[in-house]
Amino acid sequence: MIHLQKRTCVVRSIEETRVCSLEYPLSAVGAESIQDFIVISPDLCHVAYIAQLQRSQMVVLDGNPQLEFDEIIKGSLVFSPDSKRLAYVGSKNGQQMAVIDGKAKKGYEGILSDSLVFTPDSRRLAYSAQNEGQQMVIIDGRSRRKYQGILAASLQFSPDGKHHAYAACKNDSWLVVEDGKEHQAYQGISVGTLSFSPDSSRLAYAAKKDYRWIVVCDGREGAPYSAVGGGSLIFSSDSRHLAYAVLIGNQPATVEGKYTTSKNSKQLVVADGIEGKQYDAVGGDSLIYSADGSILAYAAMQAQKVLVVSNGEEGPRFDGIGKATLVFSPEGRHMAYIVREKQRWCAVVDGIQGKFYDTFLEGGVVFSPDGQHWAYAVQNEGKAFVVRDGEEGNYYDAVVGDSLAFSPDSQHLVYTAQNGDQQFVVFDADEGQDYNLLYTTQERGIVFLSNDRIQYLTLMPSGEFRLVQEEVLVY
Repeated sequence: MIHLQKRTCVVRSIEETRVCSLEYPLSAVGAESIQDFIVISPDLCHVAYIAQLQRSQMVVLDGNPQLEFDEIIKGSLVFSPDSKRLAYVGSKNGQQMAVIDGKAKKGYEGILSDSLVFTPDSRRLAYSAQNEGQQMVIIDGRSRRKYQGILAASLQFSPDGKHHAYAACKNDSWLVVEDGKEHQAYQGISVGTLSFSPDSSRLAYAAKKDYRWIVVCDGREGAPYSAVGGGSLIFSSDSRHLAYAVLIGNQPATVEGKYTTSKNSKQLVVADGIEGKQYDAVGGDSLIYSADGSILAYAAMQAQKVLVVSNGEEGPRFDGIGKATLVFSPEGRHMAYIVREKQRWCAVVDGIQGKFYDTFLEGGVVFSPDGQHWAYAVQNEGKAFVVRDGEEGNYYDAVVGDSLAFSPDSQHLVYTAQNGDQQFVVFDADEGQDYNLLYTTQERGIVFLSNDRIQYLTLMPSGEFRLVQEEVLVY
């Protein structure tokens, strides 16, 4: 079906293709979010969901029912990177089993949550399972060595798909297993620290030795610290540099799982083995390298004020900084982040503060591919809008903050907005056709097929998923 919409300078040709319909009742019991029981493929062309039958559950892929189970484990559905394969975990007769490409594999006492992982090329799949009180990794259907335990979320493939690694417990000690070879045993391996470098040649993780924490990279141990920030280990894109956040002194108390500052401890960043300046706190999840690896930036706190440190140079101080908002432009020449001052928020781009607003929406600052343009979504005085290169756009009831995307040539910006109960895609300032619900968040967002063609997914009131492709001509 094709619709033509005319504007003063824009003509949008819209073509809708049916993907599937939600023909069966959804099984949402126990789910924390809609992504736990409905998943969209990376190319937006496939939809899978968990359906509830009278006494069983099943996965429905593109409208086609798959095998029935006593239960489909919520949050286990995962598409391969190339969108051609689907895997999930089903439970039947007291056993859990992985289902890959519609075929059930061997049953186990349990399959560890969030452990199903495809290689980047989509050819291989691995997961962690438990039998008779022991846990093991299964790769390409083959069970590997059994251990006392497998560390949660540690199983991963290297970016080139040729290597795999995970952390395991053996004889009450913890060790990393790389391509089947056991590394040295330690008192513990920190959750979320096991990382391959982008070129797949290096492996790093944080380990506990003599009741202190060290970072092990390429088999070499770093200096000991009181703690290493989980999730803070980061390689530069050229794989030459490694940085992470550490704590010196007594372990501070935790508030809702986050460390508070303490007069008896300091935090700092270690880059290539060299310690940076000590601060009251360091945002472990804020560490980021520029594209060429020449700049390392992170957020830190000193005397109850937050600042951004870029290659050791300190920026201005604020009351707060938005979580995970520190970002470099694709070519690495520009840096931006979101800060808070007296309960108001603003963007800082290349050190220049923008206008303050009530709230910044999810997604933070988005740069164009050439790094010359930037945009973000805000809420102010009850209205939502997008700010592009410092200029405010049209006002709406809502904007999906993490739907913002620039075209490959950096000339156009798209995002999802809402007025009333209808959502639509905005192309530059032109408002598209109204829909009931658009699936346009960053992970499965609006995709540019070319500079003047976009693609996104919508759910109609009838329960039908449709793939929408638009050709946009600007005169």
